[in-house]
Amino acid sequence: AVLAAKKVLDEPFIVINADDYYGKEAYAEAFRELTKEEEKSDKMQISMVGFVLKNTLSENGGVTRGVCKVDENQMLTKIVETSNIVKTETGAAVLADGKEEIINADTPVSMNMWGLTPDFLTTLGDGFQEFFEKEVPGNPLKAEFLIPIFIGEQLEQGKMSVKVLKTNDTWYGMTYHEDVAAVKDSFKKMLENGVYKADLFCDL
Repeated sequence: AVLAAKKVLDEPFIVINADDYYGKEAYAEAFRELTKEEEKSDKMQISMVGFVLKNTLSENGGVTRGVCKVDENQMLTKIVETSNIVKTETGAAVLADGKEEIINADTPVSMNMWGLTPDFLTTLGDGFQEFFEKEVPGNPLKAEFLIPIFIGEQLEQGKMSVKVLKTNDTWYGMTYHEDVAAVKDSFKKMLENGVYKADLFCDL
């Protein structure tokens, strides 16, 4: 989808999941980073908005999150896709093989909100071509070229650096049918508190 828009992406841009809610602060953080004067570096630098794990959990069951390892300079060192993270009375835990492993509820996680530059598109295009040559022939119906995995590979190979931008926004998605009511209620409260107006674009 990103590469399909390549011809019109001539400025820094944000990539999100279209069916998720990220919050105002997350966009403001991403915008500030994308409009900063670029620092010279020997490798491509992009950014990722890191959400606090506890602000992304469901009340109705386990979720999968990209748990981030971040250094002292807020640079991403690794993303670990972690399944079956559940909300607990004391925070969060990973359920695996019938065991519960505590995980810090304040851990930054990736919700697939990336701040990218036009230069990234060339790298992405090269990766997409390689994906078609190596991955698609073996599994043409189900092979997927996922941006987070691609970025993780580039990070491991030292070809790219990723700055993690922190937000305290609550992320909303609907993993379970039971999440629908809670999400509706959250949006109702945002309207009541003036975060948004009922006529969403009336002040543009």
